[in-house]
Amino acid sequence: MTEQQQNPIATPLPGDLDHELTQAKRGLSKVTIGLGVVVLALVAFFGGVWTHSAIAGSPGATAAPQQPGGMRLGPGQGGQGGQGGQGGVFRGGTMGTVDRIEGNTIYVKMPDGTEVKVTTSDSTKVETTVEGKLSDITPGSSVMVQGERTDDGVTANTITKRPAS
Repeated sequence: MTEQQQNPIATPLPGDLDHELTQAKRGLSKVTIGLGVVVLALVAFFGGVWTHSAIAGSPGATAAPQQPGGMRLGPGQGGQGGQGGQGGVFRGGTMGTVDRIEGNTIYVKMPDGTEVKVTTSDSTKVETTVEGKLSDITPGSSVMVQGERTDDGVTANTITKRPAS
């Protein structure tokens, strides 16, 4: 027995597909990894587009006009409603409930529960309003309306008359 004997069961038969596929495994190629990255990027992009459209509201909503003495309202979720806007958040500002005051800093809690830090200074203008009646609103009044958007406008829950500028 000078020759090494081979186990006939361990030797693959010619054309054995399992044996050929086992030999071909070498891991992931650069092309496979590249295609995976491209697919993930596309899923992330279109997922972001879908999420943005779901959160931002209808694409036909437009911003309400600039209010004297106020800030521009834009389309968004929650916040004040406005003619032409589907509920709005202030651009460059915020709206919510004052949670606490620490020195010259006010912490405002948004309707979604997030907190916004508002920094004030000696030049910050503070305005207050008092409860009134519909007869207090006259043509030319600057108002901010909070309510529910309808097909023909907004059903008001609260109308805030702004001081004339």
